[in-house]
Amino acid sequence: MNYIFSRPLTRACSRIVAGREHALVGISALNGYFSQATITELLRWAVSSFATVDVLLPGRELENTLRGRGHAADRVRRKARMAVNNTRNRVCRALGDLAPRVRPVGVFTWSDLTANRAYMATRRRVEALYATDARFRDACLEAVVPVIAGDSGEEVTRERAEIAVPFLLGELPLVVDTPAILGTRSSVFCYPRPMPLVAHLYGGHLPISRAPGQGFLVTRLSRVDTRTDRT
Repeated sequence: MNYIFSRPLTRACSRIVAGREHALVGISALNGYFSQATITELLRWAVSSFATVDVLLPGRELENTLRGRGHAADRVRRKARMAVNNTRNRVCRALGDLAPRVRPVGVFTWSDLTANRAYMATRRRVEALYATDARFRDACLEAVVPVIAGDSGEEVTRERAEIAVPFLLGELPLVVDTPAILGTRSSVFCYPRPMPLVAHLYGGHLPISRAPGQGFLVTRLSRVDTRTDRT
């Protein structure tokens, strides 16, 4: 039997999690961890643990990640589009398996938020910081290196990191201020591990801070029941 291991990143995150208002579940494309079974179990847990749930998929900037990994520029658009569509289909199948026992769950990419004023305002802010703040820029470039290298351990040049960094900048607003973007009082971003920059962001070490109602919850499958509240 599988359980969900969950760990708030900070004490402030613990307080937000306790409110159980909203969870934004991040699901990556081109990531073997997110099998059909894993996605189904994560969403089963999320909809039983929070009042409302949404699912975030990668935006168009997945193309930049693929280019940073060395894929041919003329092929990345199709590969990225297929990867996101396949991941969306797995999410929809999981939600279909859980219906009709669950409330409606939103499924979107951050590219779907280009008309969202709060998202675009935060995105412009992080992009401006990347352009003008050397410390923030270096932290972003450092964060994408392991994403590009994967398990190969190969050396990643600065040029390749710069190609890939738009993915990080597109995703970052959702770990900074989902409440403003989606109109909730509070929200926790759920992902199997702290994403690039998150530890620095939530530790107050960057020139941008999370919103007061924004939390982060490490969530992953476990064969051991580690729950203390049995929820």
